[in-house]
Amino acid sequence: MTSATAARRAASAAVLAALLATGCGGGGGKPSGEPRSTSAARHPAARAPSGQATSGAFNSSDIGWIQLMIAMDDQAVLLLDLVPGHSSDAGVEKWAKPVATAYRAELARLRKLLARAGVPDTNPHEGHDMPGMVTEDELHTIERAKGTAFDALFLAAMREHLDQAAKVAHSERSAGADPATRKLAVSVERTSHTWRARLP
Repeated sequence: MTSATAARRAASAAVLAALLATGCGGGGGKPSGEPRSTSAARHPAARAPSGQATSGAFNSSDIGWIQLMIAMDDQAVLLLDLVPGHSSDAGVEKWAKPVATAYRAELARLRKLLARAGVPDTNPHEGHDMPGMVTEDELHTIERAKGTAFDALFLAAMREHLDQAAKVAHSERSAGADPATRKLAVSVERTSHTWRARLP
């Protein structure tokens, strides 16, 4: 590895660590409310490894990114599932259906990677209010909306989610160590930009 590559990876690792810390330490997320992740009930909270390599080809950036994406995608799927019966825009419904299907497939790939790394399928982001993560309060607010009001809230939440997903995936591409995880990050960054561009 050249010194330039090493420096680039170190910088990306620092960026990813900062992004993961945003909201976790109360330093930059949206205002915190009640514990928010529905996935937290299914996957009890536990800290992700940090600052050291993990088993096999995975490093702490890989594990941190996988766990963050699982938490973000779990919430995004709940939001996407609200579209039928709430939206009044055929374009929103047409956009949301394949995205929800793709997210479920992405979650399966993320959880498979987590299992291969030997890390429990837990949610270390329980109670955190991070950029790109749909909070429980936001989910309840959006769920109560109908028609154009729902569409406006839904699109704003998905826009933030996709922007943040692309940002952390870009950092994982350079900071990660596991080839399969980095390959998935490339896919996440690309599809996040594509879906963002196609938002109604």
